[in-house]
Amino acid sequence: MSKKITYLKWRNRIEEITPHDHRIGDDILLIDNIHAKRAEMTLDNEPFKIDMTMAIIYEQGSADLKINMKDYHIEAPAVLLVLNDQIYQPMGHSDDLKSKVIVMSRAFSDSMFVNSGEILPLKSSILKNPVMKIDNEENVFGHFFKLLQNIAASPRQEFKIESARHLTLSMFYGYSHLKHDVNEIKSANSRQEEIFNQFTELLERHHKKEREIAFYADKMFITPKHLSQVIKDYSNKTALAFIEEYVIAEAKSMLLSTTLSIQQISDELNFPSQSVFGKYFKRVTGKSPTEYRRS
Repeated sequence: MSKKITYLKWRNRIEEITPHDHRIGDDILLIDNIHAKRAEMTLDNEPFKIDMTMAIIYEQGSADLKINMKDYHIEAPAVLLVLNDQIYQPMGHSDDLKSKVIVMSRAFSDSMFVNSGEILPLKSSILKNPVMKIDNEENVFGHFFKLLQNIAASPRQEFKIESARHLTLSMFYGYSHLKHDVNEIKSANSRQEEIFNQFTELLERHHKKEREIAFYADKMFITPKHLSQVIKDYSNKTALAFIEEYVIAEAKSMLLSTTLSIQQISDELNFPSQSVFGKYFKRVTGKSPTEYRRS
């Protein structure tokens, strides 16, 4: 059984610039416009494995990013939800970007939904559609952020986490659930999109062990040739390129965000040896794992 990976550096960078009155214990960090820009600058447009839930509220401007290697262009006003264990990569943003970020620990988000049977369809909907357009006049997420700020700044320490938990639950089950249900009904996925989504979901689960197109095609009961053609037509990128990018993004995330050795990373990604992993990484990125970590 492999050791659970702890992703350290990206969280440390954000925590270092989050003032005390923007925290609720160790479970919620509230990053306002000024701190959000500083936080994004420290991430260096590199992929990071998220071990927290993030709600990014875009109030002005636009941003480009990747979640699990899928590209998203976001125009404000909008909200982006990033869940535990996803690979998040900022790609750039407009000069006039204004945003707020709510960061929730894994323990906090898990405790909210531990007894709820409704979280699975909501989580599935968020995974398929993490971006929600909102109207400025109905910016419930902005009000939610302010309420959490009030809780964080309160001198009374008792019941802070409990208050934040109930407030967050109402946010998820009210506005978020409604938005995602409406979006699911209004936009029936095309067959191509269904295949693409199924492929990326399987890739998320199996990329550490399986790097052959045939494995994913077999899981989807279609031929490798058909899967390759659909992925190429839908995304202008081959299925093999997706597999390589996903594996490399995971490797980069470990190299940048953990203290694992290169041998341990090679083992975690199920390469037969550190040498094979190094050659694979250099072929795709142009750098060895050691060179990438040092740079």
